[in-house]
Amino acid sequence: MLRKWRIRTPSEAERSGKAGRGSNATDMDFTKIAAIAGGHAEARALQTATRLGLFDALAAGPRDGDSLADALGCDRRATALLADALVALEVLRKSIGEYVLGEAAARYLVASSPEYLGGMILFDGALWDEWGRLEKALRTGQPVRPPDMFQTDPAATERFIRAMDSLVRARGDAVWTAAHLDLSRARTIVDLGGGPGTYLVEFLRRWPHLRGEIWDLPATLEVARRILAERAPELRARIELCAVDYRAGDLPHPVDAVFLSNIIHSEDEPTNAHLMRSCWRALNPGGIIAIKDHVMDDSMTAPAAGAVFSLYLLLTTRGRDYSFAEIARWLAAAGFDPPRVTALPSPPFSSSIVTAVRR
Repeated sequence: MLRKWRIRTPSEAERSGKAGRGSNATDMDFTKIAAIAGGHAEARALQTATRLGLFDALAAGPRDGDSLADALGCDRRATALLADALVALEVLRKSIGEYVLGEAAARYLVASSPEYLGGMILFDGALWDEWGRLEKALRTGQPVRPPDMFQTDPAATERFIRAMDSLVRARGDAVWTAAHLDLSRARTIVDLGGGPGTYLVEFLRRWPHLRGEIWDLPATLEVARRILAERAPELRARIELCAVDYRAGDLPHPVDAVFLSNIIHSEDEPTNAHLMRSCWRALNPGGIIAIKDHVMDDSMTAPAAGAVFSLYLLLTTRGRDYSFAEIARWLAAAGFDPPRVTALPSPPFSSSIVTAVRR
């Protein structure tokens, strides 16, 4: 039997929704409300600078405004306005008329950095028009784009999958998770809906005896092949890619562990209940399931990142972020032992991992 992971159970305060920062935890004032109202301007400045390659242009060294504009192929006056705004936002520095990358910009905004966050920033930028239709989603209760997990357009698929890889690598989720989950007794693990395989790569690096599989949709697997060839060619022989639609039929052969990161939040309640039953059937006896996601408290207001993210999910999926109590009900109905949950340290993380053992 697989060793149970050392993961704490939620406290009574967490189960009742009294823990964390709820809706009344912070008093609002004019400055905070104004910052929220105008946050789109700051986001758009960062997204546009990333798309133009502004940070890459500064990676080799400082540039004055005219040199920077020429490198980007943009108007000199307009480029200076954007660069000065980024200085004011402390993304860039300015010294003797030249623009210089700040430490965080060099780490997260230059494409050659191993912690490049630009994939996620560009993906957010591509959803600009969808956010403009939030009112429509609220009135209809329906997503404003087809909830196809970005499978129908190859460019959109590439952007989405690289965004997920970018965010996880920059923030460090996969490294932390691999270091804190005991997979010593498992021999096979599946990253279900695993996209680029960012988590699976770290699991295999941490546990050399493991073999892994990514079960995902065909268009996603095409991108995953390219990313794995770029990032982890030494592990490719231990990874199998398998085209699987978990919404349709049973999952493939039994394995020792099933890992789901940011999967359940894209689905509605009946689909998730069905998915937990499918995972139970796909596990060997004593196998474990691990669900990493925003796990909300019972008030559905904390973590705050999850509450806001549910608006994005409203725009693009049929899902939302779910509470531990909801996830526990699905797992119990599927036949799993009582689940346990642990919150990843915040900052920088805002998610938790729910685990359960197959009876």
